[in-house]
Amino acid sequence: MRPVRLVMSAFGSYAGEETLDFGKMDRGIFLVTGDTGAGKTTIFDAIVYALYDRTSGGVRDGNMMRSAYADLRTPTFVDFTFSSRGEEYRIVRNPDYERESLRKDKEGNCKKTQEKASVELFLPDGTIFRGNKKETNSKIQEITGLDARQFMQVAMIAQGDFLKLLHAKSEERKEIFSKIFDTGIYGDFQEELRRREKKSYVFLKEKEQAVKEQMSRILIFDGWEREEELKAAIEKENMEQVLPLLAEILKEDKKRETKTFEELEKVRKRQEQWGKQKEQAGSLLELRQRISEYKKWLSENLSSEQSLKEETERLEKEEKEKTESLQDLRNIVQKEKEAFVQEEEKCLLRLQEIEDLKSMWASTIESMKENRLLGEKWEQANRNYKEKVQLYEELYEAFFREQAGILAGKLCEGEPCPVCGSRVHPNKAKASQKAPEQNQVQRAKLLRERAEKERENAQRLFQESAQKYKESLGRLRQEGSRLFGEGFQPGEEAWRKQASSAMDEAKNQVKILRQEYAERKKIGEEKIKNLTEECRHHSNRLKDARKRLELFIRKAEQVQGELKAGFQQESALLKKWENQEERPEKILAAAEIELERLKTERSILEIRWQEVSGERISNERTEQVLKKYEKEYVSLKKAYELIHHLSQTACGSLAGIAKIDFESYIQRQYFQKIIAKANQRLIQMTAGQFILKCRNLENLGNRGKVGLDLNVYSLVTESERDVKTLSGGESFMAALSMALGLADTIGDSVGAVRLDTLFIDEGFGSLDENSREQAIRVLYDLAGENRLIGIISHVTELKEQIEPKIIVKKTKKGSRLSWLL
Repeated sequence: MRPVRLVMSAFGSYAGEETLDFGKMDRGIFLVTGDTGAGKTTIFDAIVYALYDRTSGGVRDGNMMRSAYADLRTPTFVDFTFSSRGEEYRIVRNPDYERESLRKDKEGNCKKTQEKASVELFLPDGTIFRGNKKETNSKIQEITGLDARQFMQVAMIAQGDFLKLLHAKSEERKEIFSKIFDTGIYGDFQEELRRREKKSYVFLKEKEQAVKEQMSRILIFDGWEREEELKAAIEKENMEQVLPLLAEILKEDKKRETKTFEELEKVRKRQEQWGKQKEQAGSLLELRQRISEYKKWLSENLSSEQSLKEETERLEKEEKEKTESLQDLRNIVQKEKEAFVQEEEKCLLRLQEIEDLKSMWASTIESMKENRLLGEKWEQANRNYKEKVQLYEELYEAFFREQAGILAGKLCEGEPCPVCGSRVHPNKAKASQKAPEQNQVQRAKLLRERAEKERENAQRLFQESAQKYKESLGRLRQEGSRLFGEGFQPGEEAWRKQASSAMDEAKNQVKILRQEYAERKKIGEEKIKNLTEECRHHSNRLKDARKRLELFIRKAEQVQGELKAGFQQESALLKKWENQEERPEKILAAAEIELERLKTERSILEIRWQEVSGERISNERTEQVLKKYEKEYVSLKKAYELIHHLSQTACGSLAGIAKIDFESYIQRQYFQKIIAKANQRLIQMTAGQFILKCRNLENLGNRGKVGLDLNVYSLVTESERDVKTLSGGESFMAALSMALGLADTIGDSVGAVRLDTLFIDEGFGSLDENSREQAIRVLYDLAGENRLIGIISHVTELKEQIEPKIIVKKTKKGSRLSWLL
C-alpha cells in the first residue's frame, strides 16, 4: 500500500485545508521537519484516522482531532487517496464536530449545530461503497489486509517505542508481542489447562471426601473381633483393606438377620395358634349370645304380625270404597258436561241459523236493490239505443237523397246516366247545401252499433240480477218458514223484528246456560279435588302399612333363618370342643393373656430384626457405592495427573527446567525471526561490531518468567552480554534494527500485504555523525527502488543530510505544510 494524496481540513494543528501530494516522490527518504508541536506526527495520525477511525498514539480518537484554530465555517475531514495492488482507493472521513448552522436565531445570529461522523469509500471504478460505517471500516481493512494495530506497527516506528522494546524485560516483551502477534490464544490455552487442572483437582478431592463419608457410614455390630482393624483402615482411607472387611461384616449381618427372623417366625406361629383358640372360643360365646337375642325377639314380636295384616286389609277396603266414590263423582261431572255441551250446541246452532237468516235477508235486499238499479240502467240503454237508431236513419235518408243531386251535377248532355242510361237529362236533380257527408253517416252508424251493444249488455245484467234476486228470495222464504213457520213473509217488518228478538233470546240463553254450567263445574271439581286428596292420603297410609308388614315378615324370616343357622354353627363348634377340657370362657381369658405377652415379645423381635436388616441394607449400599467410587477415583486420579502435567508444562511450572510458558515459547519463535531480520541491518549500521541474540533456554535458570530475554553478542570479542550495556547510540541503532525487523516480521505474518511507505518518528538525536550516516545508509538500502521512508525529526544535521522535506510551519492561526524537493 502506498499513499498518493492526503488532504487535511481543520484537523489537529491545521486550521484550514492542507494538501500533501505523495506523488512528488516515488522512492527514497524524505524528512518531515518543523517545530515541536507544529503537527509533524499529525500527518501520520491523519492517515491512520482515515483508514481506521483512530490516531496513531491511541490516546486521542477522531472526535478530539478538531482543530482549535479553525472557525465554525471550516469543515473537519481527512481525504486520503492510496494505491493497493495497482488500484487507487479514496477515503473521506469526518468526526463528530460542532459547526455553523445555515439557520439563524431571532436576532439574526448564526446558530451552532452538530455534524455527525461519517465515512465514504470510493472504489477504483469511481463508485461509492454501499454500506454503513461499520461495514465500510471492515471493507477498508479487507483492502489494506491489516487492522489498525498491525498497520501502526508496520507503517510507523513511533517516537520512543522501539527503545521500549529493546530494553523491556521478558514479561514486558511478552505483553508487547501478545498484542502485536495476537498470541493471546496460547495464553488462553494455558489458562484453560490451568482451569481444567483446578477443576480436575476439585473433582478428585470431592471424590476422596465422598469415599471418606461412605467409609464413615459402615455400621459395625457389637462384639465383632476385627472392629479395630477396620477402624484403622478407615482412618487411613485404604479402600483395598476396607472393602474385604466390609464384605466380612455383611456375611455376619446376614447370619444375624436370619437368626432374628427365625425367632420372629416362631413367635408369629404361636400367636396364630393362640389366636385361633381365642377366635373359636369367642365365636362360640358370641353365637350363643346371638341365638339368645333371636329367641327373645321372636317371642316378643310374632304377635304383631296379625295386627299388621288386619290393619292392612281394613285400609285396602277403605281405599276401594273411596276410589269407587271418586269414580262415581267423576262420572256425574262428565255427564253434566256432556249435557251442557249438547244444550250449548243447540243454542249456538239456533243462534247461527238466525244470524245466517239475517245475513241471507240482507243479501236478498241487496240483490233487490241491485236488480232495480240494473233495470233502470237497461231502460236508459234502451232509450239511448232508440235515439241513436233514429239519428242514423235520418242521416242515412238525407245522405241517400243527396246522392242524386251529386250525380246530376256531374252529368253532361249526350253522356249516359249511370243510373238510368239516358243520354238526355231534361230535369236534373239539385244538391242541397245542408246534406250530411258520408263520414257523418258512418259515425252515426258506429254510435248506433255501440248503443245496441250497451243495451244488450244492460239487458243481460238485468236478467241475471233478476234471476239471482228470485233465487235469494226463494231461499229466504224457505229458511224463514223452517225457523218461524209457514206464515213467514220476508217483506213484512214484523218478521224482521221477530228474527232480531229470537237472536237476542238465543244469545241470552247461551249466556245463562254457560253461567249455570260453570257453577256446577266448580262445585264438582272441588268435590273431586277433596275426594282425590282423601284417596291419596289413604293410599299413603295403605302403602306405609304394607311396607311395615313386608318389613316385619322379612325381618321375622331373617331372624328365623339366622336362628336356624346359629343352631347349626353351634353344633359344629361344639364338635371342635369335644376334646377340650376347659370351658370356652376360661380358654378365652387365657388366650388374651398369652397373646398380649407374645405381642410384646414380637414387637421387640421386630425392632431387633429391623435394626439388623437396616444395618445389612446400609452396609450393602455402602459397599456398592465404595466399589463404584473406587473405579471413578482411579479414573479421576489418572485424568488429574495427565492434566496436571500438561498444565505445568504449558505454564512453565515444571521443576528443574526454565520457567517458559506456552505463549512465551510461541512468541520466542517470532522473537528469533525479528532478531534475525534486525541483525541483517544492525551489522551494516555497526560495521559488523555486534549483533542481537535471544538468550538460550539452558542459560535462563529458574528465575521468574523467562524466554524472551535479549543479549548482545560482540563479533569482535566473541563475548555475550546484556543488551542494557549498550551505549545511547548503540541502543538507538539496535532499537531501530529491532523496530525494522519487527515491521518486516509483521508484514510476513499477514501474508501478501506489502507497505511501500514507512514513517520513523524521532530518535536520531542520540547518534553521532558516523552512526547517523550508517543508519541513513541502511534506510536508503531499505527504501530501494519502490519504497518511501519518512523520518519525522527536528535534528539539524538531518535537515542538511536529507534534501526532500515536508516542512511544517507553526503560526498563530494554525500550522501549514509544504514540500521542499
